[in-house]
Amino acid sequence: MNSEAISATEELSLDRPLQAPPEYRVIHLQKYLFLLWHRKYAVLLCALGGLVLGAAIAFVMHPMYDATVRLMPPTPKPDALSILLPERNPGDQYLGLISSRTVADDVIAHQHLADYFHTTKPSRLRSLLHSMAKISVDKDQFVTVRVRAKEPETALRIANEFPAALYRLNDAITLSEAEHQLRYFEGPLEQEKDQLSEAEEQLKEAQQKTGMVQPETQVRLGVGAIADLKQQLAARQEQLAGLETGRTSQNPQVVTLRSQIASLNTQIHDLEAQTGGAGTPAAAAKLPELTLEVERKQREVIYHQTLFDILSKQYENARVGESYSPPVELVDGAVLPDQKSWPPRKLFALVGLLVGGLFGVLYVLLTSMHLSQRVARTLREGEAAARAEASGL
Repeated sequence: MNSEAISATEELSLDRPLQAPPEYRVIHLQKYLFLLWHRKYAVLLCALGGLVLGAAIAFVMHPMYDATVRLMPPTPKPDALSILLPERNPGDQYLGLISSRTVADDVIAHQHLADYFHTTKPSRLRSLLHSMAKISVDKDQFVTVRVRAKEPETALRIANEFPAALYRLNDAITLSEAEHQLRYFEGPLEQEKDQLSEAEEQLKEAQQKTGMVQPETQVRLGVGAIADLKQQLAARQEQLAGLETGRTSQNPQVVTLRSQIASLNTQIHDLEAQTGGAGTPAAAAKLPELTLEVERKQREVIYHQTLFDILSKQYENARVGESYSPPVELVDGAVLPDQKSWPPRKLFALVGLLVGGLFGVLYVLLTSMHLSQRVARTLREGEAAARAEASGL
């Protein structure tokens, strides 16, 4: 028996268990490994072909270039509500902003991507831009934008346009919020300003009516001044009584004392009028009413003044916020890429090698099974012919 017959017999014996019923079918791994080793050059040839094919595909494909931008979102200022409400993640918030349709349309408009992609459909343009730009946020809450394009300059321009579009969107949101706050505070501020003016007018009328500007201080000072003037008046009256006993009414000293007494009476009368009659028995019952009226008007003025000050501060804060938005810091700007990022030729060659080797293994196994089946069929036909000859004899 020659070597070819021996090889065919071995291949037949290798696959005979496959012809048995399923419950008795056994896979002889050692025999399969021996078969692969016996035809190792065919497997190696297929693997080498896959390696060459993968490298050729990577070489033929158009190279792609990556440009990367890295942003640091602003840190939110802590306030009283931050203790009660769940903390918002600034990285995720700005990831949503830079991934929004508004930013995409802004980038498309400023970079004239309709001419670059040769289409005018907005949905198609956004889809193509989304396939070029990959936006992510890392564990440190930094937002990264990576743009891949066929030309390095195109990748650079589009990558640097994303932060600019985000700045414009952030400014628009801040301006809209500030305008809303201005409209919210402008109405109550004007209303409170009118109410404050009205309360001040009512206080002025009450002060003119009662003659009391600062009731508590005015009464305290007025009573003391009136008491002092009354003491001076009593002293002058005693001096005048002593002079009138021995002198005529035309005496210069008598005339002087009478003039001083008249002046003191006038001053006392004026102070009593300014203090609502304080210091006199008749004004004791009327003074609390006058004091209470003025104090009520003063409280109204203080109340409206406080509200007006609070609303004015809020209005000024909204005006400041109209021109200020929290900055999004540009950590790494995009630079012109000098190395291609796609396709990875080594990876393509390795994948081609693995795929080619796998194809070689399958080819060897399938061809061996087909050969063994043909040998088995030939042997069965020979045995049948020999039995037919024996029966004919």
